Amino acid sequence: MIKNNFCLVGVDRDFENLIYENKGFFLGYLTDFKSKRYKSSNKVLGKERLSDWVKIKKKFNPDVFIVIDEGKTRELLKKKIFKSNVKNLVMNQTEIDAKVLKNFKNKRGIIIQKNCFISSNVIIEEGVKIHVGSQIHHDVVIKKYVTIAPSSIILGKVKIDNYSYIGANSTIKQGVNIGKNSIVGAGSVVIRDVKDYEVVAGNPARRI
Repeated sequence: MIKNNFCLVGVDRDFENLIYENKGFFLGYLTDFKSKRYKSSNKVLGKERLSDWVKIKKKFNPDVFIVIDEGKTRELLKKKIFKSNVKNLVMNQTEIDAKVLKNFKNKRGIIIQKNCFISSNVIIEEGVKIHVGSQIHHDVVIKKYVTIAPSSIILGKVKIDNYSYIGANSTIKQGVNIGKNSIVGAGSVVIRDVKDYEVVAGNPARRI
């Protein structure tokens, strides 16, 4: 539950309900794209830049949730602009193992959306974004600034390295390693390891 004033960085329509349910604390959002707006709010605070943020921080000092999908962009914005104001967000109707959740304490920028399931002995590093309806099974390691798109299934003992992107409705089979900066296309079934910087898609997933 959100208890402090907050703003969003970026536009992700899956956050419409979050804005509505927490409208008493929602200050607005920052975006670089004129064409991207939330239907539930016209509170554009400025662009994703330091000059706009300095004014907001001075007046409100809000919590910040960076909802942009691209992991390296999330990391850059956190390090260069929003820094310690970046917080973790675990949305309602999500089931997370208690020990996994406790390990979020000293990390920043983790976003877990609604209706997710995260099992035991899972390691989630800083800046990870897990979209709505995804399942993360036992003994999975998700390294920093990974993005897992909606309704993905990550089976046991999978390792996903830094900055990788797992497309919507994908399944990563047990024990598979996903290399850093790699992309798994939507709807893929990954049954073997994916190398660093590789792009794979299909059922079974192959390099493209």
